[in-house]
Amino acid sequence: MNVFKNSASANAAEPFVSVNCDFKASISNRVDFRSQNIQYFEDYTSDDIALIARSYETGFNDSKKGMFLIFPKDIQSGSYKPSDENFPFKKFEYYENASNGNYTTSYTYEAQSGTVNVEVISNDSKALRCLIQFDFKGKDNRTEELRVQGEAQINIFTRAL
Repeated sequence: MNVFKNSASANAAEPFVSVNCDFKASISNRVDFRSQNIQYFEDYTSDDIALIARSYETGFNDSKKGMFLIFPKDIQSGSYKPSDENFPFKKFEYYENASNGNYTTSYTYEAQSGTVNVEVISNDSKALRCLIQFDFKGKDNRTEELRVQGEAQINIFTRAL
């Protein structure tokens, strides 16, 4: 899966990247979410990166939940509201899957209100390290509104061969 669907990039030119992150969140009417299971994507036609933090409750696709973020590599420290023009995240959402035994679907709770605080610890050619604290409300178009509060410690390292 490539969230940016970029078929023009040459794989040989892509740098090696290692990622270690810790996502923690409390979600209204749900058990707490915690994950260090991170998938990383980079869009080589823009400065955007994506992180997907997943938790498999029973180890199967129909019971996963997670956080999905897309933001620029040069993100700046600051306090942001999802409704503001300068909100730097193209995606900032909590999601969970559900199944009826024959079919699995996903419920997405994109940040609609609240605050996302970003503290950039370092950002250079070797590493992007930041702390993101969030408290937002999101509503899936089919279900109830959820409040999601927590933080993500993000460390993305560019590595030599």
